[in-house]
Amino acid sequence: SCGFLLSVVGSIFYAPSTRGHAYIINSASSGCLHGCRRTTASMSLLRAAAGGRALKTKLPILAGGRAFAMMPSTPEEWQAAGYEVSPKNGAPKIPSPWSQWFPYEPTPFSPKLGPYTVKVQKDTVYHWCSCGEATTQPFCDNVGCKDTKFKPIAYIPRNTETVQFCGSKHSPSRPLFNGTCYLVWADVNPIPAAAVGFGACFVTGLLTTWFFHP
Repeated sequence: SCGFLLSVVGSIFYAPSTRGHAYIINSASSGCLHGCRRTTASMSLLRAAAGGRALKTKLPILAGGRAFAMMPSTPEEWQAAGYEVSPKNGAPKIPSPWSQWFPYEPTPFSPKLGPYTVKVQKDTVYHWCSCGEATTQPFCDNVGCKDTKFKPIAYIPRNTETVQFCGSKHSPSRPLFNGTCYLVWADVNPIPAAAVGFGACFVTGLLTTWFFHP
């Protein structure tokens, strides 16, 4: 039975080398015990070699994942990531999923992937920058929107209060913030967004299990 096992192992296991390809074949004539030990050692070497090749293959992928998980913060980093950057204020142009399918619509620049919190005065006219290139965000400076398809949007608050304005310029409720900036952030950073989603689901499941557990 040991000789039969050796012949089967010798016909299955394959060891690539720099000089060509060689099959590992152990002779049964040198003794069953000696042959089994040699086969076990060969199998261990094969597993180690295969594991080393797999590790070398995965390392660049993991390194790229870590680099991709880091959100760009400077105009140079945004350009290196493949995004167009505004020459006026350095904000990146991040196409929405809709714009990716229909690229004919103008895409604004996104100076901030989050809200601008501003205290506004009652009955004061504020001109919200819709192009994302103004240097006085979130309001227009009459320079950023010049020679573009975007126009500033007037906002007149009814009360003196603190208002959150959209910073990504993709909000359907513009000029007010409604959470769309976080979706743009998730589109740019899928790995951290997946981690946040997993953590939220895990905590929610843990709390609901604790609440409804008999």
